[in-house]
Amino acid sequence: MRTRLWLVLVLLVAACASPTPGVGGQSTDRPGPPLGTNGAAPPRIDWRPCGGAFQCAAIPVPLDYRNPTGPTITLDATRLPATDPATRIGTVAVNYGGPGTPGTSSLRRLAARFDGVRARLDVLALEPRGVDQVRCGPFDGQPVQPAGSPLSDPAAFWASARAAGQACLAGSGDLLRHLSTANGARDLDLVRQALGEPTISVYGYSYGTYLGATYANLFPGRLRALVVDGALDLVANAGTADPTRPVDVRAGVAAARDEAVEAFLTACAAAGPRCAANPDPRARFDAAVGAATRSGTSAQLAERVSTALESGGRLAALARAFPTTGPVPTVPDPAAGAPSHSSAFLAVQCTDVVTPTAEQMTALMPAEQAAHPLFGVPVALNTAACVDWPAIDPDRYLGPWNAPLPAPALVINARYDPETPLANARATASQLAAARLLVVDGFGHTTLDLPSRCASDAAAAYLLDPTRLPAEGATCPPEPGAVFS
Repeated sequence: MRTRLWLVLVLLVAACASPTPGVGGQSTDRPGPPLGTNGAAPPRIDWRPCGGAFQCAAIPVPLDYRNPTGPTITLDATRLPATDPATRIGTVAVNYGGPGTPGTSSLRRLAARFDGVRARLDVLALEPRGVDQVRCGPFDGQPVQPAGSPLSDPAAFWASARAAGQACLAGSGDLLRHLSTANGARDLDLVRQALGEPTISVYGYSYGTYLGATYANLFPGRLRALVVDGALDLVANAGTADPTRPVDVRAGVAAARDEAVEAFLTACAAAGPRCAANPDPRARFDAAVGAATRSGTSAQLAERVSTALESGGRLAALARAFPTTGPVPTVPDPAAGAPSHSSAFLAVQCTDVVTPTAEQMTALMPAEQAAHPLFGVPVALNTAACVDWPAIDPDRYLGPWNAPLPAPALVINARYDPETPLANARATASQLAAARLLVVDGFGHTTLDLPSRCASDAAAAYLLDPTRLPAEGATCPPEPGAVFS
């Protein structure tokens, strides 16, 4: 009798015990108040009206998921509840890219993009961790742009490049090493639990595609559907397979911009006066590149052209402005003028990806300049401020990317995207466990800058029913006037 009683007690204790989940993992169900991501308690969300149909809330989440009961940070959230609660099927969380791009204000501006699913899905945007909290001293609210050139004065350039990281560490302290995309995915999963949703759909634009893929691989059992719009190459972005080259060199961004320029010049010549009065836009472009090279302003021209390529509607104005002129220095330096970023962008990007050393990055300059005269050097220096970044998140996620998904992801990409090339989308579609690629035939960065009713309808159909995917090899036209008006 005593033996039988002892066995019953052992079984009861075993039934009540629960394993400690690993960082990024999902705790198992157990009696009493359920614990969430890595043992964090799902927060209570108090939604309040905040204009029109929008609801807003402030949601506390752990600063460090290794210490789920420790200090918290607060994420602002905005949602649009489904307009037909009787047929509601869940929530789609939207990330608008960046990293470091505000989420809640973007949803307010761009909510109409989700009209096709509003009846049955809540649309949710979280303010990504770090956007409101990072403090970087003199760089707060200012563009971070390393000064000078790694070729003519490498010591001064790299000291300038490292300054932002040191200022962010001084101003933000321990927060800086907890801003990885993986922690953003953990935040999303904790919010999912707080909402009482068994699964969640994710729509990511640009950098948001990396967040969505990270969520899909950390929490594959909690994902309902994933739309990847303007895809980062997941392996290239992480950098583990090619750590000696910067992220945008790994991703082939300069080659994609070269290709987009060639396609634009061909289309511009065919469009005639609708694009440029001069019947030879290629000659005007070559003249502009020559003038910029002589004047030492090629980095500025590269930025101007890249910005125009992000939205096809800007291309005609760009063509009409060629050629540019400027003062001619004795010795132009094509490596002068590294791109600028916000400190919020750097706080996430620099902790997320593997970045080469200053010496490795500098050594790339001549070859990149030779291969891509306009875009090679600015692309190679795009994340120069990430060199020796002083705070790396020990729980960042660098792959693998092929966790089984409940339904294939929908990958949407412009044929000529200067930021997330089509080759990246094809790579991402192959890296995920299952995906279907839809190409929009035009120039632009994500469907935010290359609107396509066809693509929007395909995304809406998929979000409402993840078994409804476009046909293999499907393409969509952009909206009329998306290139030349």
